[in-house]
Amino acid sequence: MSFEIVPLTLCYYQAEKGYMTYMTGYGQNIIRPFVVWFIKGTSKNIIVDSGIESQDYRDYHPGFKDLEITHLQSFDEALTSVGITPEQVDIVVQTHLHFDHCYNLRRCINAEVLVQKAELDFAMDPVPYAGIYRPELWEGANLKLIEGEYEIEPGLTLLPVPGHAAGGQAVLVDTNSGTVAIAGMCTCQENFYPEAGHPMVGDDHTLLPGILLNARDAYESMVRLRSRADKILALHDPDILQQKIIS
Repeated sequence: MSFEIVPLTLCYYQAEKGYMTYMTGYGQNIIRPFVVWFIKGTSKNIIVDSGIESQDYRDYHPGFKDLEITHLQSFDEALTSVGITPEQVDIVVQTHLHFDHCYNLRRCINAEVLVQKAELDFAMDPVPYAGIYRPELWEGANLKLIEGEYEIEPGLTLLPVPGHAAGGQAVLVDTNSGTVAIAGMCTCQENFYPEAGHPMVGDDHTLLPGILLNARDAYESMVRLRSRADKILALHDPDILQQKIIS
C-alpha cells in the first residue's frame, strides 16, 4: 500500500540556526515551520503531531510574547484543507510531547493518541526540561502507549528515535517514491544531509540537532533513520513551506 504525506504548516518564525545545528550556525537565521502532517490514503484519518498556532506560541511563555511569528492557518483550517475536522481525526501520532508538537492534541477529542511510553514517562517528570512539557496539553487524551517499533497498518510504521526527546518516534511511510520518514526529531534537512567539510560532521555525514537530551542516542537514531528511509522529512525544515504533497 502506498500513501501520500500532506504537510500542513500552521505558522513559522525566523530563529537562531544554532537551535538546529549542534555548536554551529549561531548568528544565522533559519525559518522554523510548525507542522501538522496528514497521511493521505490510510483506512483512518491520521495526523502526525498536532502542532501549534502562532498566538498560542506567543502566549505559551512571557519570553515568547514578542516573537515575530507568521500565522498561516489555524488548526481547523489546516484540517479542513484535507477534508476533515478535529473531531474526525481517528489517530494522532505524537512524535514527542514538546509543547510545539502537541498543543492542539486535546482538540482531537475522538482520536487515539500514539505516543512512546518512554516519552510520557519522561514528560511527567521532565526536570530539567519542565519548560517544554506541560501535562495539561495531553491530560484527558486517549493515549495508547507504544514500546518500540509499531505498525499502524501495512506501510505505516512507528520507529523509536530517542535523543532529541526521551521517547521520540519517527513515522515510516510507504509512498510511490519509496519509504519516507517523518523524522520525529526537531531537525532541519542539514542535520541529515550536511555540506561536505562541516566542522561538526564525522565520517557518517550526520550533524546533530542543537537541542538534545542525549547526543549519542540522537546520533544513533539519525543513523537508524537513514538506514530505514529513502527520504527523510525534518520536522522544522524551511523547505516544508514549499511542499504540498509528498508521494
